[in-house]
Amino acid sequence: MADQIGWAKILATALISSLFTAAIAEPIKAFIQRHLRRKELRRVLYNEIVNNFGALHSQVEMAKHDIQMKDGIGKRFAMSYKRLAYDLAQKDAVAYYSLGFNELYWIELHYRDFENVINGRFDDNDQHLRNAEFTADYVLNNLKNRHLSKRHMFKVSPPWAKEYFRENLPKTSYIYSHTTLTLVEKLRRRYDQLQYRLWQLGNKRRD
Repeated sequence: MADQIGWAKILATALISSLFTAAIAEPIKAFIQRHLRRKELRRVLYNEIVNNFGALHSQVEMAKHDIQMKDGIGKRFAMSYKRLAYDLAQKDAVAYYSLGFNELYWIELHYRDFENVINGRFDDNDQHLRNAEFTADYVLNNLKNRHLSKRHMFKVSPPWAKEYFRENLPKTSYIYSHTTLTLVEKLRRRYDQLQYRLWQLGNKRRD
């Protein structure tokens, strides 16, 4: 009789442990795995965007300083353009769409704009250059207006890109006027101003 009671307790304990694992531990594990996949997905996408930005920005600067480089700007950019991370990300639908509609919208828009520089039709080289310059500057604009995460972009950016962003983000305009802002956005912009001042102080110390 005592043995039967002992086995019943063991079975009950095992059943409770199994239910706990199924009801709590497994969902937590799945949540952590999704979070890590989303984090890695964002990292590789932002890394690819900043590298494409760098390749396009360098082509724009060359074309602006050498009239002969205006011709073929799209072909030269195509040699450095990458979208492997973007294509692979879309195959992992759960992690990809967990980024959220707003962030995905701007990420997808950047890739469309990059490819328009390569495959788009333009009246002349000057129009092509203006489009390429706008596309490169749009990365900066979207960082300024929080369509892309500035924190994540800085994490994956090489030193030259971080320096470029620190120099040019303070000069970039916000999209929305100050009179239409929510309290949260006003506080975010105050934080931006503080961050810009810290960047300036850091530059002065290095000089």
